[in-house]
Amino acid sequence: MEKKIYREEDYKISKWSGGNTRELAIYPDNAEYLDRDFIWRLSSADSDREEASFTRLPDFERILMVLKGEVILAHGEERSVSLKEMEQDSFDGAVKTRCFGRLEKDYNLIMRKGCRGRMEVIGAEENAKAVKTSERRGTEDGRTGAEYGSYGFFCTEGYVIVSVNGQSDMIKADRQMVVNCRPDEDISISVMGKGSCIFTEVVFERDEMAFVPDVQTGTGKGNFGIAMKLFLSNNRWSRLMRRERKTGVWYSPELEKKLAILDKFFITGIVWITGVLLCLGTMLFGVGTSAVIGVLIAFTIVDFLLISPLIYKAVLPKPLCAHIKDSSKLNAYEKKMFEEQAGHDIHREKLMHKYRDRSGEVYDGMGDFIRKLNK
Repeated sequence: MEKKIYREEDYKISKWSGGNTRELAIYPDNAEYLDRDFIWRLSSADSDREEASFTRLPDFERILMVLKGEVILAHGEERSVSLKEMEQDSFDGAVKTRCFGRLEKDYNLIMRKGCRGRMEVIGAEENAKAVKTSERRGTEDGRTGAEYGSYGFFCTEGYVIVSVNGQSDMIKADRQMVVNCRPDEDISISVMGKGSCIFTEVVFERDEMAFVPDVQTGTGKGNFGIAMKLFLSNNRWSRLMRRERKTGVWYSPELEKKLAILDKFFITGIVWITGVLLCLGTMLFGVGTSAVIGVLIAFTIVDFLLISPLIYKAVLPKPLCAHIKDSSKLNAYEKKMFEEQAGHDIHREKLMHKYRDRSGEVYDGMGDFIRKLNK
């Protein structure tokens, strides 16, 4: 069992479209919200706007509780809900959600799809209250899919004393406590004190939830060779990546993200173009055309075989071998993501987005438009 209390100095501050977000805790500890490689995340956000959009998180479920303010959440064109203080709503992170009203402060649980999670307010009193936790599958079941448990306590006012298996800790206002349990560990929790807290529970099968590379398994000796292969299959003039996808190679979400950044900003291409211009610029100093062509050819070879792979090696997560898997060795969640990625056609989506922006039409998944009737 792992237990940790997070204080103000431990929180990570970031921006969202409506204001600021404080990341209170994340699991695993080395996960990054932007890389989407976490299983669950606890945060508290505020907003100074009357209208804001939530970040879309297609692979995650969300539970939001209003701590201060009163808002209306509109989930796409399907559902809306009005929330007052200490009221909560659960929704799919893939749905476009807008927030109307002043969200002065909230509390969020984001968990990967497949998790079982809940949130409730507990009022602490002088006498201890037992906290009921959900049953989890253990290793003794003789089945795969043993379940881990994560339990959080966020003190909203006063103080609370949380006892876990007989060990007590005091949590003051605005502090977050997290307890993580392995499948073979039983847990008994009680709460007392003068104040209130928000209790969160997430039950999950760790191996099924997320690709979390074991960075200890790679030596890093093959990083340059892998970086060169990724560069040659990821540049804009190549379609080798699609063939590699068909042979069954899986990239971790973190690696996918960094590859997308390199492609979007055309970093290696800009470096090559800059080098070409510098080579051509030598003609201003009287260098002959044949000599310039020779220098261009030499620079291009050095760029493709050394400079660009080094750029990839510097930007991509290391060790690279820990972020690449054979499809036959994927867990259930990774297999699902791999199948979705294999059928993902980014060029078709860009074309659909282009016409949608120009015509105002809405397109379905097959590319057929659906006209909106004007009333």
